[in-house]
Amino acid sequence: MTDKPIDIVPQPRIDTLVTDAAGRQRRRSEYAGTIWFGGRPEVSAYGIVARSAPAVIDTPMFLPDSLAYRPDPLEDALVACSVAIQGSQEGAAHVLECSAGIAPDPRNPSVYWAQLRVSARVVVPFAVSYRVEVLVAMNGILGKGEGA
Repeated sequence: MTDKPIDIVPQPRIDTLVTDAAGRQRRRSEYAGTIWFGGRPEVSAYGIVARSAPAVIDTPMFLPDSLAYRPDPLEDALVACSVAIQGSQEGAAHVLECSAGIAPDPRNPSVYWAQLRVSARVVVPFAVSYRVEVLVAMNGILGKGEGA
């Protein structure tokens, strides 16, 4: 990837309580937003100004609005994701794969966060919209002051 930043712009998180197929109460969190790879282009009255460069993206990133998850009740957690190209230079963009999960914080392994990985071959700057849905047991979220 280039030396320019990854800029994640989240939308408001949606949290709901649902009942799964087995009749258990679960917590469902939906994360969505836009991720810019290689920085955002500048917008002027004459169009978009950007220095483009080819890039290989294979980047896991924690979602900035993620809830803090407990590691112990995650064995039956369900996580689904999707990404879509939102902005691309020169029309040369290929998203090869996206995956999501709940991963430990490298600074505090007793706390887990929602994480998204995007694998792509693109010309940056490049943007994708993302949606990650997490379904966990009711006790899967850490309360305030519990290590998060």
